[in-house]
Amino acid sequence: MRRETTVSEIGKKTTPHSHSDSHLRTLALPAVERAVLYTGVFLAPYATLRFSELFFTLSDFFFCLSFSLLFMTGRIGSKPLGEATPLWLIAFMLLFVGLMIGSLLHNSPERGLIVTAQYLFAYILLMFILIRDEPKVAYRLAAIFLVSMVLIDIHGIITFYAIGYVPGEGKGVVTGGRRLATLLRNPNLAAAMNALTLPIPLFLWATGRIKSYVVLPVIAVFIGTVILTSSNSGLFVTLLCLAVFTAFLSTPKLLLRLALAAGILAAVVAGFGSKDLLPKTFQTRVLGALSSGDISEAGTFVSRAALIEEALDLISEEQIAFVGLGADQFRERSVQTAPVHNLYLLLWVEGGLLALMGWIMFSAVGMLHGFMLRKAGGDKRVLAAMITTIVVFLTIALFNPHMYARYWTIPIFLCCGLGLAQLRQAADLPRANLSPKALSLKRR
Repeated sequence: MRRETTVSEIGKKTTPHSHSDSHLRTLALPAVERAVLYTGVFLAPYATLRFSELFFTLSDFFFCLSFSLLFMTGRIGSKPLGEATPLWLIAFMLLFVGLMIGSLLHNSPERGLIVTAQYLFAYILLMFILIRDEPKVAYRLAAIFLVSMVLIDIHGIITFYAIGYVPGEGKGVVTGGRRLATLLRNPNLAAAMNALTLPIPLFLWATGRIKSYVVLPVIAVFIGTVILTSSNSGLFVTLLCLAVFTAFLSTPKLLLRLALAAGILAAVVAGFGSKDLLPKTFQTRVLGALSSGDISEAGTFVSRAALIEEALDLISEEQIAFVGLGADQFRERSVQTAPVHNLYLLLWVEGGLLALMGWIMFSAVGMLHGFMLRKAGGDKRVLAAMITTIVVFLTIALFNPHMYARYWTIPIFLCCGLGLAQLRQAADLPRANLSPKALSLKRR
């Protein structure tokens, strides 16, 4: 009897201790998961850090680890995009069905599985990982991705002027044609990524989360990088980004800030600048085409136009409607053995109209989600950031093949996260000031 009492007492004494350890482990796992997620977001632009020829990067490894930890702790949100989540999943289903049916009918199921798995990772898995309930996490994720892009740009600019082109195997930070490729190893990609990331600092600036003396140098670095890439498409989408974001807000405060920035830039150019200060490649590829009006001078326009013509001919000859030729089949049939650098045509050829409608539906759902947040009490500056990012994303697709690399979708999900964060912060105000929709979001 005495022995039983002793065991019982020991049990009573050790039980609180075991509960405490369990509680600490429960608290530690979310913190570890956030650290893993932050690492993955920071490394996302470094797509050359991959494990094999298969497109699986070091950043992807951290994202998979983050998803596993979310699953273990039961913290995966069922509806990251709220009521728009089912529509987003339907969009992916259309994309998947279109690509897979075409691949199965043309005896290339393995390529269909690989390509659709890449889209699954970029458009579905990342949605559940990146869009969070905690406002602090959403702002940190956006800031981390922004810092990563700025560091890549600064490294590229320093390399461009201090080292330049280094002959060797593979693609370098500076190309043989004296174009800045950054660590992304592609000038057009580097310029496009700067344009796609630009709405984040613009939003943080418009909301007063970062000061002018911080954001103006950041914007200058972005624009400087785009100029050094000598990318016509990159320059176009950068200007488009600034125009759309400004048009969406058009507040006196923002216009004053932009006028200040433009005035400083104009003064610097007038006092110290001239055409000769611009990179020679930029003068040839970009300014040459603009001044002459001959678009054939704009870099690789001729070869890309030929690929577009091939795609249109293939659609006509094969009478491609809802079912395409299968993943990667355009490359196999092309005279240039390259994919057409127009995602709309590429998806039409390889996945049919089903895949094309699914991919376009992603952007439509993203815009719908932005307007739903605005209607629920969200700030128009968030809506401006989301719509601007999607417009830039859709425009970039005119000049690129498959866009399943994670760095393409991360800015979109980060802006969605910022929208939810701003709405949840508004929900902390007195409940009497909230709309019924915002209250329902908070209860969720």
